[in-house]
Amino acid sequence: MKLRSLHRLSVALAAYGFLSAAAQGQVIPFQGNFGPGLSPEDNRLLFESVARLNAAEPSRVGRSDTWSSPQTKSHGSSTILKVFQSDGMECHLVRHHIVAVRPPPRNYRFTWCRTASGEWKIKS
Repeated sequence: MKLRSLHRLSVALAAYGFLSAAAQGQVIPFQGNFGPGLSPEDNRLLFESVARLNAAEPSRVGRSDTWSSPQTKSHGSSTILKVFQSDGMECHLVRHHIVAVRPPPRNYRFTWCRTASGEWKIKS
């Protein structure tokens, strides 16, 4: 996965956390690019896990990839919930489950689509 896509995931997670918090009156789960208790290394592991899941062929419901940091004890998983076509692109809905040092665990859902160039991006 290219750095631009990793940055977009980070920004999307931050925006999603902000919007969810505003809608539910909760604390913003992502301060800047990192979730509560997530280190830069945790985020790197999360993004690598997402890249592996997106690269796995063929995409199928139930396929999952996990990550874990022995240093921080943070961990998580990304699981494909739905596979479909959108605007001529192969897409899948992915649930990202994140367990950081500071509870509670968080779940985020994003639709990832493969562009004509083969790059996986979050569908806006």
